[in-house]
Amino acid sequence: MSALRRPWLAYLLLGLAAVGIYFLLPWDTPGQAALYDGIGASSALAVVAGTLLNRPAHRLPWLFFAAGLLAFSIGDSIFNLYGYVWDKTPPIPSFADAFYLAAYPVIAAGLALLILRFGALERRAGLIDAALFTVAFALAQWVFLMKDLVHGEGSVAAKAVEAAYPGMDVVLLSGLAVFWLCPAWRTVAYRYLAASLVLLLVADEVYGTSPDTYANAGWLDTGWLLSYVLWGVAALHPSMTALTRRTPSMQPRLTWSRTALLAGALLTAPAVLLVQHITGGGIESIAIVVCGTMLSILVMARMAGLFQALDRLRGQERSARSEVESAHRLLQQQNEQLRAADQLKDEFVALISHDLRTPLTSIMGYLELTMDDTELTDEQRGYLEVVERNSQRLFHLVNDLLFVARLEAGQLDLEPADLDLAAIVRQFVEEVRPRARAKGIELRCNAADVATVSADKGRVFQLLDNLVSNAIKFTPEGGKIHVCVTRRSESVRIEITDTGIGIALEEQGQLFQRFFRATTARDEQIPGTGLGLYIARAIVEAHGGEIAVESKPGEWTTFRIELPLATTSARTAELVS
Repeated sequence: MSALRRPWLAYLLLGLAAVGIYFLLPWDTPGQAALYDGIGASSALAVVAGTLLNRPAHRLPWLFFAAGLLAFSIGDSIFNLYGYVWDKTPPIPSFADAFYLAAYPVIAAGLALLILRFGALERRAGLIDAALFTVAFALAQWVFLMKDLVHGEGSVAAKAVEAAYPGMDVVLLSGLAVFWLCPAWRTVAYRYLAASLVLLLVADEVYGTSPDTYANAGWLDTGWLLSYVLWGVAALHPSMTALTRRTPSMQPRLTWSRTALLAGALLTAPAVLLVQHITGGGIESIAIVVCGTMLSILVMARMAGLFQALDRLRGQERSARSEVESAHRLLQQQNEQLRAADQLKDEFVALISHDLRTPLTSIMGYLELTMDDTELTDEQRGYLEVVERNSQRLFHLVNDLLFVARLEAGQLDLEPADLDLAAIVRQFVEEVRPRARAKGIELRCNAADVATVSADKGRVFQLLDNLVSNAIKFTPEGGKIHVCVTRRSESVRIEITDTGIGIALEEQGQLFQRFFRATTARDEQIPGTGLGLYIARAIVEAHGGEIAVESKPGEWTTFRIELPLATTSARTAELVS
């Protein structure tokens, strides 16, 4: 069933079985000859069927292959008719020769159409390499096969036909060489097609060296029969569509195998000269000189192409290096401009914050004096309380901006001392509990006595205020906040957990950045500047500690602070920027 679902595999198995049966049949019989002709004809039909089944983008190359295989099959049939029906030796030339010789250029045309699908760079380099190999092969063909046929006995027509066969092998080999030396595909169909061509050429060459010794059903028939079968398999395989698909240009690499092949082509002329000298059969000086000159010219053209490619690569490298240097200079200029703009912004923030703080302090002082006046009506006192709340909020904002400005300038000073952190947390929680109760939030504290830490008391209060105030702000009415202090092996941990709106996982890594506000806070329109957590991280890192956050949107958020014990924190009580 698997073979039936894959026509190429079914044809391969049937073809191999037919080749095996061919050698099992009685030798030199009409039945055996008919099977040979059938295998040849089936390959042409298989190529047509594969073209219709797989529908390649360009069908013409495969139709040329089918026509060439059909011409071979017709030639086989006519050749067998002479021997088994008309009972006479085929004349030279015969109708069989006409079909045989017509098949080679048709197949070569199909290969040429496939080669045109290569990119321009591949074709140029591949054609030169293939020409080297073809000229070398043509020289060997002429000296060892074609020369004797041309100068031998017989009519002009007979000698022309006999010499045409090795000549056609040269034509076919030139197409195979280009096809092989500039491969844009490494598909299954490509390998079957290449193997088929190689078998055809090998069988032709062996037959050309000793045609008089050929007999039907000999081992040489294996090459021609398998060539037929593999050609049909290549056409039926689905990957045959890639062989007609245009490929992008790509400079072929000069690999070791390719270099060895070219070196062998260059050594052909001296090798042929040496063989002729040893055998004493006469030296074909004109052919050797002509082919040697052509090989030298082709080698020079190939070397020129390599040098041109190298020059292009060097030009591209220089252009790319120039672009990189230009981009680097531009990036440096932009970085300098950004640093200058950032510094100017920090200076502006510090200046404005300082100038705002003085009038705010004055406003808040006179506001306090005014509110102490007992003659104020309830309505007037309500207005002044609104002013007081907004003044306090603005005052805290100004303090945060000044803190950030000093932090960016590296001017955060600490006054560390050995502190009972648990006592400080308990004190702070009691001070902030009325704010939580006013919003209907349950505030709990679990702060057992722990070892002392070396820290700035004022900064620790500022740290706790930022985190707990955030928890109160982002926790809805009826929620809970839990502050916990525990001892670790070399640190003290503070955990502040609330049942608030939470923070999305993808935003938790940005939470401690300056001016960053989570999407949930913006969606709920909760006021804020995005500086509280940035300041909290700066304070923690200034004490040599670490701060982290975990959250589940809509359910809870936990801020975890690790402060080193007094023995280690004393060495790290400085700003980490």
